[in-house]
Amino acid sequence: MKSLNIAGQVYRCPVCGAEISVIRSGAGNLTPHCCNQSMLLQSKLNLIYRCPVCGSEVMVTYNGQGELTPRCCNRFMRLLTDRVA
Repeated sequence: MKSLNIAGQVYRCPVCGAEISVIRSGAGNLTPHCCNQSMLLQSKLNLIYRCPVCGSEVMVTYNGQGELTPRCCNRFMRLLTDRVA
């Protein structure tokens, strides 16, 4: 069964504005809650990069004005585009 969750998906609390992001998708039906309310799925996806050497992953939660080029193990990290499980 394919997961409905996609790594990088963002959910926001309609009450306090708290945000969470899916790091790894699974087979379950994610239904996050905050402030006793269902969190709302946002249209944006957070970008995820992986180190080609050690496999470490980072998620961009806020992209500033500069050009982000994450590095690990003295190499540029690769943008993941295949995060749908």
